[in-house]
Amino acid sequence: MDLREQGSYYSPASGGLGFGLPAAVGAQLALPGRQVIGLIGDGSANYGITALWTAARYGIPVVFVVLKNGTYGALRWFTDVLGTGESPWLDVPGIDFVRIAEGYGVRARAVRSADDFVVGLKDALSGAAPVLIEVTTA
Repeated sequence: MDLREQGSYYSPASGGLGFGLPAAVGAQLALPGRQVIGLIGDGSANYGITALWTAARYGIPVVFVVLKNGTYGALRWFTDVLGTGESPWLDVPGIDFVRIAEGYGVRARAVRSADDFVVGLKDALSGAAPVLIEVTTA
């Protein structure tokens, strides 16, 4: 990623599950002359999923990339840091973000390889509407 220009990277100061989707929408509204790409984990996306509706309703051309590994990675990390051992209910398998996005009115696609991702991202960047790309990860 080319992050040399000021305002090229935004992240919550201390975590903040659910920050990614609405923050990407807000950044795109604030920076209409730049393309915003939100990189969001699937666990975090669940906390702010209604941002998809906002992007669709107002035609905000943000690109959402949801990294889908089927778990709340940040919460799992906290269990390691705090030494709590295995904690229940941190896995969220089987969520279809493509169908969820389409239900909110956002064009979406799932990709399974680097080549598919490149094609999907180029397609997303060529339009003037919000797009979600679901990337299955390990």
